[in-house]
Amino acid sequence: MTTVGGEIYGTPEELLEQSATMAEIQPVEFTDGVYEIPSCFYEFTLRYTWPDGTQYPGFIAANADKIFESTNYYNKQADTM
Repeated sequence: MTTVGGEIYGTPEELLEQSATMAEIQPVEFTDGVYEIPSCFYEFTLRYTWPDGTQYPGFIAANADKIFESTNYYNKQADTM
């Protein structure tokens, strides 16, 4: 699981809690060579309901960068050096 911003980010008060797995780095063969690139990740969300009973439909903009950190190849390269 990603730990950028905490393993779970968002709160019931924000009507959304999120987490995501970390993308694995996979070697992929291209015509000009084999390169290591981030693969997919899974995002998990727990959406709470508004007082009127409808489910919160959106995302918390301030958390969007945390999801993308899970596929940040350059960050992962720095971690292994």
